[in-house]
Amino acid sequence: MKGTKIKTIILDDELRALNRMKILLNHFPEIDVIAQSNDSYNCTEIILASEPDLIFLDVEMPGKTGLEIADEIKKNGLHTKVVFVTSYDHYAIKAIKSEAFDYLLKPVNIDVLQTTINRFSATTQTNLSKRELEIIRLIAKGENSKNIGEKLHISRHTVDTHRRTILEKTDCSNAAELIAYAIKGSLV
Repeated sequence: MKGTKIKTIILDDELRALNRMKILLNHFPEIDVIAQSNDSYNCTEIILASEPDLIFLDVEMPGKTGLEIADEIKKNGLHTKVVFVTSYDHYAIKAIKSEAFDYLLKPVNIDVLQTTINRFSATTQTNLSKRELEIIRLIAKGENSKNIGEKLHISRHTVDTHRRTILEKTDCSNAAELIAYAIKGSLV
């Protein structure tokens, strides 16, 4: 995906929130809003037809909830990442369980949105796995391979193998460069 735009869909039953998100996303040249909808009934068809990289999805909508739509995306085998956008924080646990990429509260702040987009770009461009992201976060906290292995219940050798792979994927030469990369990409 390096060098290409991030195909994005916005789904929100509130037209005002939908339009605000589109205006905010227009500030990011790497984002290509390919579709938007305020209808939860037909949105799965839109998603399946366009196969976006990223979806900004309201949680509470009449008809289908954002959580139900996220489940449909997974059941159809799409690798689309979902960012839930809602006025309510009480859905956060359910969003985490549905493997949401992020959870933003309305009204969305452009700086918070920037962090989400940076993290998405860094994660997808380097194709980092969840385990590799965990290791990056622990390296940024100053943990050595032995301690990381103990915390993640893997061997030190496995951690060192992940570290080498992470450095290759991120094009970093050492831990200091990796930490700077992780901070810039909002991975930590």
